[in-house]
Amino acid sequence: MNATSIELQRPPGPKVRRRRIFPLLLTWLMLAQAAATGGCSLWRGDLDPHFENKVNQKLRGIEQSRLDQQTAKPPTTVEQGIASIKDQSRFKGPTSMPASMELPIDDVRKFVLENNLDLSVVSIEPDKARTKVSEEEAKFDATIRVGASYKKSNPPALDGDIIQFDEKKPLDEKLAKQFQRGQSIIDAMEKLSKGEIPKEDKFGGFDEGIAKLTTIEQTKESINAEVGVNVPLPTGAKVGLAQVFDRQNKLSPYSSDQSTAPAVFSISQPLLRNAGLDVNLASIRIARLDAKATGAKTKLVAIRLLAAAEKAYWKLYAARKLLDIRRQLNDVANRNLEIVEKRAAEGLVAPIEVIRAEAGVALQLESLIIAQTNERIQERELKRILNIEGVDLRSPTRLDVTTPPTLMGYELEAETLVAKALGNRMELLEVELDLAADAIRIDFAKNQTLPLISLDFEYGLLDTGGTPGTAWQSAWDFDNTNFGVGIKGEIPVTNEARKAQLRRAVLNRTQRLATRAARELSIRQEVYDSLDLMSQNWQRILAARQAAIISGLTYEAERKQFDQGLRTMREVFEALGQLGDAQAREVSAIAAYQASLIELAFATGTLLGHAKVDVLDRDFD
Repeated sequence: MNATSIELQRPPGPKVRRRRIFPLLLTWLMLAQAAATGGCSLWRGDLDPHFENKVNQKLRGIEQSRLDQQTAKPPTTVEQGIASIKDQSRFKGPTSMPASMELPIDDVRKFVLENNLDLSVVSIEPDKARTKVSEEEAKFDATIRVGASYKKSNPPALDGDIIQFDEKKPLDEKLAKQFQRGQSIIDAMEKLSKGEIPKEDKFGGFDEGIAKLTTIEQTKESINAEVGVNVPLPTGAKVGLAQVFDRQNKLSPYSSDQSTAPAVFSISQPLLRNAGLDVNLASIRIARLDAKATGAKTKLVAIRLLAAAEKAYWKLYAARKLLDIRRQLNDVANRNLEIVEKRAAEGLVAPIEVIRAEAGVALQLESLIIAQTNERIQERELKRILNIEGVDLRSPTRLDVTTPPTLMGYELEAETLVAKALGNRMELLEVELDLAADAIRIDFAKNQTLPLISLDFEYGLLDTGGTPGTAWQSAWDFDNTNFGVGIKGEIPVTNEARKAQLRRAVLNRTQRLATRAARELSIRQEVYDSLDLMSQNWQRILAARQAAIISGLTYEAERKQFDQGLRTMREVFEALGQLGDAQAREVSAIAAYQASLIELAFATGTLLGHAKVDVLDRDFD
């Protein structure tokens, strides 16, 4: 019985030139460390110096505001201001009206949808959410795999190939030369074991059945190229198809070429975790639900902005009416002052009445100044919301509110409005979409707690040739094929991480359910409160109108009594002040009533029906 063993040993060959790779690597590491510790600005990620200095200057300290250095005219004292109060009290209104723009409330909604900057900001959110859907859908895109490599090696000779036999056998000269050149070692071993070498042809002999061979230096190069495609499937499987071209060339001490061109088809299908359509389509479905929820948020913002615009419209209406009232009262106060001054000059009234009239005029002037400022502020607020081209915040263009208020009382059924609100409110739709997404997340988290077991299949064609082309052509004869089937698994020891993710998903859904109940309760309260405010403000209008009528009659009576010498000017101005307050309360009640109608519509998830532009014309999905 023959026994053969091979042992590889490195021969004591010639000295090899010392490589300088390690000193070079060490030098690079030292330079990198020096650059990092020495303050290299590039490695620290410093900002642009000019920009960073500008920011640092703004961050240093808090600048003090010096109004005395910013005023257009020298500042005045209280005494100087009082000296000009009489001229201001003779206010007759502007001598020339600025350019005006008629603004019915129908156009308010149109301008908001077209121009409002806040709405423009949030309207981008649905587009961003749709990009997330596209991103998730792209995970099933096929991937083309391309690669190429070149490698050349010149390994040193090895000394230590030892072949041991049970009996002493000679080698023929030809076979020994093949051994020396490192050729056909396996064939020679087979011939030796079979006794096919003639005993009379001796070369070199063996010493006690042991032969020592030497592997000579060889120069090799390999060229590898690969092209393939990987296709993930919605079932969780991964399908791959690849064509590989491999060429091995031996350059010295003799030349030999060999090329292979395997074509491989493979598929790997998970069986438990990550298996099935529901699991692999979960992220896409969640992204679609999130996009719908974002659309609901955007629509809610649009409704809120439209409601705010209509409120600003009625606030400007009230500010204009109040300004008109204060101007009329200021004119009346100035006429009364002129009458009193004339009568005091004729000796018909005591001089004290002039002082009382001047005090009344000063009070009316204060109310007029406040009304003027409030009117400018409310108009500027409406301009900001509408953002009309050519009508900016400092534009002199006057916005004329031309739509009269709705002065009609309504008797509405609360529960009917509550049911409508629960069906229309975007907040509840958003919660419903989030709950649907939570249900998908829970199912996905349950699947992730399962073991990871995959079934793998591979089929390939393989052949060799002198060139990659001939090897590729020969492979399609199906003479040499590879076939493989396997199964592999991965089971966590505790699986606590995935179980914790499942618990968190369940808790999120439980929290969302509580949020929905809280929002439903809050919406009910909003509807009830809006109904009460609407009823209250309607009653305020009626009471304020009655008070204004009575105050007007009282002022006329006091004015006649003064003409007859039965009342003082102080009592006349008190009646005038009561009339102004009653008229102001009526205007305030009208504006509050319009706002309560808007609030009631918003509470039910709708808008008032007087506008001609439908918000549904704009796509928020």
